[in-house]
Amino acid sequence: MVDREILEAISELGESDLKRLRILIDNKLGSEINEQKISYRQKSIKCGRESCNSCPHGPYWYAEWSENGKRNTKYLGKILNEIN
Repeated sequence: MVDREILEAISELGESDLKRLRILIDNKLGSEINEQKISYRQKSIKCGRESCNSCPHGPYWYAEWSENGKRNTKYLGKILNEIN
């Protein structure tokens, strides 16, 4: 049985966080998106500011999958363990 506090917290999430949660749940359950597994990668990102002396930033975790022949990515956060 799912804890009541967890259900309440989920009900307060916005669309972006719900999509992120769905991706993580699908992967935990072994589900696939369009018959391809979700993979996780760390990426370092350049912010694009000319005055930035610390580029690239990160690494940040991203989920990646293919859908309708297009590669999709979803930002998951700086530390993957915080959301698993």
